[in-house]
This record gives sequence, C-alpha cells and structure tokens, in this order.
Amino acid sequence: MAFVAEVAERLEEDPVFGEYVQVEYSGAGSRNRQIRVHGYTPLDDSDGSIGLVIGRWSDSGKPETLSTAAVEQMTSWLQNFVDEAITGSLTDRIAEASPAYDLACNLREAGGKISRIRLHIFSNMTLSTRFKEDIAGQAGGVPLERHIWDLQRLKSLYESSKERESVSIDLSQFGSEGIPCIPAATTDSLRSFLCVIDGELLANLFERYGSRLLEGNVRSFLGMKGGVNKGIRSTIQDHPSLFFAYNNGIAATAVGVTITSTSQGHLITALQDLQIVNGGQTTSAILNARKKDRLPLAGVTVQMKLTEVDREVGHDLTPKIAQFANTQNKVAVADFFANHQFHRKMEEISRRLQVPARAGQRVQSKWFYERARGQYQNERLYLTAAKKDAHDLEFPASQVINKTELAKFDSVWRELPHWVALGAQKNFVKFAGQFASKSEGVTEAEYWAEISPRFGETYYQEIVAVSLLWTSAEEIVSGARGSWYEGDYRPQIVAYALALLLRALRGAGMELDLARIWLRQDIEADLRSAIEQFAIISQQHILHPPAGTSNVGEWCKKEECWKSLQRVDLPDLDRLMPFAIDKSAAIAARNDGRKKGELDDGIAVQKAAFDLCRSGYWQRLSDWPTLSATVPPSDVALLSKARSIASFARLTQDREWRRLMELKAACEGEGFRHKN
Repeated sequence: MAFVAEVAERLEEDPVFGEYVQVEYSGAGSRNRQIRVHGYTPLDDSDGSIGLVIGRWSDSGKPETLSTAAVEQMTSWLQNFVDEAITGSLTDRIAEASPAYDLACNLREAGGKISRIRLHIFSNMTLSTRFKEDIAGQAGGVPLERHIWDLQRLKSLYESSKERESVSIDLSQFGSEGIPCIPAATTDSLRSFLCVIDGELLANLFERYGSRLLEGNVRSFLGMKGGVNKGIRSTIQDHPSLFFAYNNGIAATAVGVTITSTSQGHLITALQDLQIVNGGQTTSAILNARKKDRLPLAGVTVQMKLTEVDREVGHDLTPKIAQFANTQNKVAVADFFANHQFHRKMEEISRRLQVPARAGQRVQSKWFYERARGQYQNERLYLTAAKKDAHDLEFPASQVINKTELAKFDSVWRELPHWVALGAQKNFVKFAGQFASKSEGVTEAEYWAEISPRFGETYYQEIVAVSLLWTSAEEIVSGARGSWYEGDYRPQIVAYALALLLRALRGAGMELDLARIWLRQDIEADLRSAIEQFAIISQQHILHPPAGTSNVGEWCKKEECWKSLQRVDLPDLDRLMPFAIDKSAAIAARNDGRKKGELDDGIAVQKAAFDLCRSGYWQRLSDWPTLSATVPPSDVALLSKARSIASFARLTQDREWRRLMELKAACEGEGFRHKN
C-alpha cells in the first residue's frame, strides 16, 4: 500500500491518472469471483473517465519478472469489482464506512456519465517481454483501458523532470492521411502552423486520450449548461458546415510535429506530446455531441493554431501560450496559479531558511518546498554519493512539502476541512482564490505585490508547523488501528480533527502556538493526546452522517458536515493551554511577520534592480530614443541615477527601486528590448 501511494502521488498530475483515493479492499463477489482494489481516481468531468488502481510489490533484491498471468489476474480483480458495482449488489456486501463503498456507489450512480474506466497496475517488477497488450474489453457495459506501470516505466517517469508521460500520436492509426497545415512562424525554439482539423478526427483523439490532451488547458470542461457549449451543439446539429466559420477554434502545442509534403500541400502525420491549451470545451463538446446526442460530425472542421515548442523550453512556454490563448471565457487566477510568483517565493525561502538548531545534530537542516512534482528527487538524482549524502543532511526526505500539501495545510489552518476533503487538486484551486485581485482596477501582479508581505518567513514557518501537526495526527490515527480507529478515511479525520482543535482554541480567545512547534520541530506528548481526543470525535461524526446520506466520502466534502461538527460537545481545553497563546499576541506576531515580509520584499526588489544595473539594463534604457515620449521627466532623471553602480548606490528608498521595476515593465510594454 505504501508503494502504491508513493507512485500514485508521483502520477497525481498526469492527466491519464489524476487524484488518488486510497482503498484497501479484498473480498468475493457473485459466483465467488475474487475482488481486490487498492485505490481509485474519481470521475474526470472533462472526459468522463474513472480509474481503479492495484499494485504488486516484490521484496526481492533483484528485479523480478511481472508475468502475463499476474497481469491478467490483477486485471480480473479490478474488472470484477467494476462488474459487481455497476450491475450487481456489491454495495450490499461492503460496510458503508469503507472508501470501497464510496467507489462502488460512484460506479453505480455515475452510470452513463462514465465514458471509460482506466485500470492501473503498479509494480516494481519488470513486465515480461512476452506480454502482448490488447484492448481490455468492457465491464458493466463501459470500455476498459489498461495501464501497466512496471519497473522500467516507473524508472523513466522518475528520471524525467516532467510531471507526466507524453502522448505519441500516429494519425494513420485513426484512419487519417493527416491534418492540412500552413507554416506560419519559425524561431530557434518553436514553429507555428495554421491547421484545419476534421471534427471526427478531433473527437477520436479526445475519446482515445481524454484529459491527457488537455493538460496545458487548466480549465475543466464547462458542460452543456454554458451558452458557448449549447451553441456548439446547436451548430453541429443544424449547420455543421458553418462550424469552422462560427467557432474560434483551438490552440495547441506539441514537442514534435512530423510534416509530409503532398501535391495538395503540407500534412501533419504525427504528433508528440500534443496538448490543447485553449479550446478544451470545444473539443469536449464535439465528442459529447457525438456520444451523448448521437450527432454526426460530417462536415465539421475546426481551425487549429499549433505551436511546436522545443522540449527544453516547453515547460515554461506552454503555460504562457495557454494563458494568452484563453480568451473565450474569463480565466481566474486559480487556473494558472501553479505558475504564480507565490510558489517561487516559497521555494526561495525554503532554500535558505534553516530549522532551529537541535542537540546532537551536526548540520542544521531545511524544509524543501517542491514547486514542481518530483523536484526533490530530480535535484539529487545525478549527484555523486558524497554530494547526495550532503544534500540529504541539508534537506531530509521527511522535510519535503509540495504545493498541494501546502494548500492542504493552509486550508486546515483556516478551518476549511471540507475543502481538504474535496481532494488535493480541488482544494488547491480553492486555496488559489485568495490570490485573485478583488478589484477590477487592480491587476493580479499589483494585488500580489500588495499581499506578498503576508507570505514571508513567518507564514512558511507556520505552514511547516501545521505539516508537523498533520504528520503527527496521521501517526496517531494509524496507531489506533485495532483500538478506536476503524481503518478508513484517515485524511478526512485528520483534517477535521485539527480544524476542530484550532476552532476550539479560537473560541476561547487563544491561538495554537505554531512558533513553539517550529522551534521544537516536534509535537509534544500532551498535544498529541489532545489531537487524539479531537480525532476520536471527528471520526464518530464523519462515519455517522445524517439520515438519507450513506456516502461518507461525499458527506465530508459538504460544509454542513463541518458546521454540524462544530455543534458537538468538546473536551476540556486545559491540557492545550501550554501550547496556546493569547489571540492578541498571535496578531502581534503576525503583524511583525508582515513587517519583516515587507522588508524582505524590499530587499528582493533592490537586488533585482541592482542586477539589472550590473547588466547595463538601465544605461541602455536611458539611451532609448523613445524614452522621453514614454515616461515623464522625473522618471528619466531616476533612470539616469541608475545608469552606473556608483550612482545606483545613492538610491536608498524602497519606492525608488519599485519605481524602476515599474518603468521596466512599462517600457518593455512599449517595445524596449535589452540583451545582456
């Protein structure tokens, strides 16, 4: 189970996989068919897929072979679960308190919404060379798709800096001669093409690969409720030949494009790592019209702007193309928050902020903030043994926080356990909402500059403290298996228990002393005992939803679950008092942290402005012919002071450094360019 959870976490951002929910179930179905499942990925609204997961671990010191018989056995276990859930009475044989019950209910209730079921097989064994992949068939009338993650495939995934596997598409396998295209632009790192893609081919590609093609487009399919999507369906139904004229088309990227020249022009015949960065709802709606509404796609063609990006720069370039291409619907800051400056700031703090010194430790360690999936392992992957040991002393594996975990800890601290219960990705999107500008007159960049001081060292220390609380709470709950813990819903129990503890203290005019936890880097025995009390209360509440509600997992996601828990009788808070501080003291500490954050931000701006001075940037900008027509005379004078290192040293005000950076943005917006 630990192996499955580790691999699932690494795969979480791969669209072929998704968010993982642990399930440990083994039993027998009708006709004594064996059933086993280790986890699942919930229904993906964009392509209608759902995933089931099972693993096989070998303790052998040398790689063993994963035989065809073993693969077929595990496939049948998952297939039997699906069959029994959709067409049988599996829910009658599983305890309602089990996540397996939730999975069975989801399979039964989703019904026609499920377009495909992905069966994921994890193993640290090497797949037999004799294994012949084939279509996995159907279960409960739903097509199955099998993915085997063996040792070799996992090795490639872990050694890659990417967060997902790329998709290789040979268009001939879809009965297409190719996509007509016209070369539009070429640079050293990209090529762009204007294309016309057949609606039938686009639907076939999306039906085969699903959300894997939408990775660059961070918005989910909006469904047929929106006016745009209804219009797409109406056009396909009534005027398919006008679809090209009416629709804005799609924007896509690829890291490899194969072009064939014919007498009729250029054709794209193969694509590597295709991503639809704008037009996800168009793509989904076309497939939806064919599958759900039984509409023919004859005559439907879609314009496509395709950009081939160099693999090395694609990770940074593709999100920008997605951001600038998305204009059909208003895009919230949460949609692109994974690339927000917040993460870079957390990363920078984590690389320099040492944990308090502790007796017996030769090296002061640090907590590692993982801005990109797999960043921690990738940084140490090719180090020598000596450098790897030094890295692990500085950044122990137990002191790693990734961006979705940070969002989880933030939501717990803000007493939003029902957000945490939604799952890592949905909670992450909600967490990102606090970084969105609250005024139309304030840009996202201006709003971030305003709130940035709140997210400095003090904030990062608090997040680390909540991380320590979370880990301790998980240990407490798991350690109570066979006692009061019934064995399931540990993440929900932990989230609700910690949020309830925090709310109880705040109701008494107190705050949990996170600074104390940061200094000790540990959770004391009495605090652990208090956490256990709140965990017992939370489990009792979660596992006994109100009448008419049987799905515990869904109950935990509702705000009413949290509100009703707040009404239960709470234990005495006396044992928590040594770990609490007065609310006024907590506010004062947070204000001090903000002031320090403002100072740190000022230093960062000063450093950025000084680095530009050293590169000759301000000197070149001062000599720009159109400068006087772009900025007022007072700013021209400021730029003159920044021309040289000697004169820059006389700029001592935070407002001067910030104004320089504002001038940089304004002048570059008017066309100024500087090469170092």
